[in-house]
Amino acid sequence: LDKLNGMMTFVGCTVLTIFLLIVQTTSISLWARVWSMEHNQKFPSRKSSMLADFGNRVRILRKEYKQKEKIKSSDENLSGVQVNRFHFVRNAAKLVGPSVVRIDGQRDVTPLAASMSDKYQPGEIFSVAGSGVIMASDGYVLTNAHVVENTKKVSVTLPNGRTFKATTVQSDELTDLAVLKVDAAALKNCVMTPAPLGDSSTLHSGDWVVAVGCPVGLDFTVTSGVVSNPKRSAAEIGAHHMKGSFIQTDAALNSGNSGGPLVNDLGQVVGINAMGLTNTQAIGFAIPINRAKEIYEVLKTGKKPAHPYFGMEISSITPDTIRIRNEDPNLSHLCEDTTGSLVHRVVPGGPADRAGLRRNDIIVGVNGETVVRAEDTEDQLEKCRPGVSAEVNVVRGEAGKRLTIAVEPVDMHVMLDAKRKQLSQPQVIVVKP
Repeated sequence: LDKLNGMMTFVGCTVLTIFLLIVQTTSISLWARVWSMEHNQKFPSRKSSMLADFGNRVRILRKEYKQKEKIKSSDENLSGVQVNRFHFVRNAAKLVGPSVVRIDGQRDVTPLAASMSDKYQPGEIFSVAGSGVIMASDGYVLTNAHVVENTKKVSVTLPNGRTFKATTVQSDELTDLAVLKVDAAALKNCVMTPAPLGDSSTLHSGDWVVAVGCPVGLDFTVTSGVVSNPKRSAAEIGAHHMKGSFIQTDAALNSGNSGGPLVNDLGQVVGINAMGLTNTQAIGFAIPINRAKEIYEVLKTGKKPAHPYFGMEISSITPDTIRIRNEDPNLSHLCEDTTGSLVHRVVPGGPADRAGLRRNDIIVGVNGETVVRAEDTEDQLEKCRPGVSAEVNVVRGEAGKRLTIAVEPVDMHVMLDAKRKQLSQPQVIVVKP
């Protein structure tokens, strides 16, 4: 009897539970119908809602899979070698290594060099060394101009140890770049691997970089660091005789690194190592590869690139510049929000002087492009063509008078050649009794 009572109780509870579930489901269905009638919308059924959730989940998983595949494919460089982010220095060096060469040359000891050192005598020959980057499989190598300047014999040593004679196709002292050519006939059964090139315009301060080269005669030396500043003007680093901007890095650059590649974490060349500041630590500079590629294409043809010469020196306007000028009663005052490039020297008789530019003018635009800092101004001026007038927008005086001055630059190489020719001619000095 007790078992029967227990069974009846269980059955009753089960029936009551089922009844309550039916009532609840019916109530929800009726509420849904009323809601759909009031809002004139179709309320999704439980089945369609489950399908929608399933479809959303599939789409999310598919999106995550595509993102993982994209990251995986981006970690493969041009050579198809998998780059491990935790070993990017090792992998970057491995990728660019076959394209880095050692350059050896010989120079005559000049009387000036002999007077500055007791190691050599005038007329002796001494050896110089540097690094280079293979740009084409038919024997073209890019390096620094100062590596091959005034050299009598030049040789290129590949990573496999083979050495070939090379000739200097052309060099550009104003950008410190030169192109060498290895005799194609000598390259039989020898492969020259062009370096993978990156985009230097994408660099930011803090990006990891690797410097590869042959410092002090040590083949294939690798150092690493970061981009300290992706854009330093030549005037900023004290190289007033050069054109263009530089990448500042704290990767160690020593004698012999000149001409070697500065590589990003994907193993792509983003700069050509050029120099390091003396009496400093971890301050080196490289020529951006985007600029180097433009110069390379011109030098490869045996010609020198044209560089406009305006005959003026400029600097960026900083808060300190404004403060110092405003405290000096002899100088025109500047507004606190002044931006642009301050002209602090105009070469007498130069293109800028003939056009009417003055010292203390503030350049705010070149050919319709607004400039904020000195490096922006130099970039825009460098784009101008010699012999073609450039419109320079300046602000003059405390009143902020705005002027547009047409300046016609000359070719800097032509000017330098004329100066050298003038200096090479014997000077006649007349001494009056």
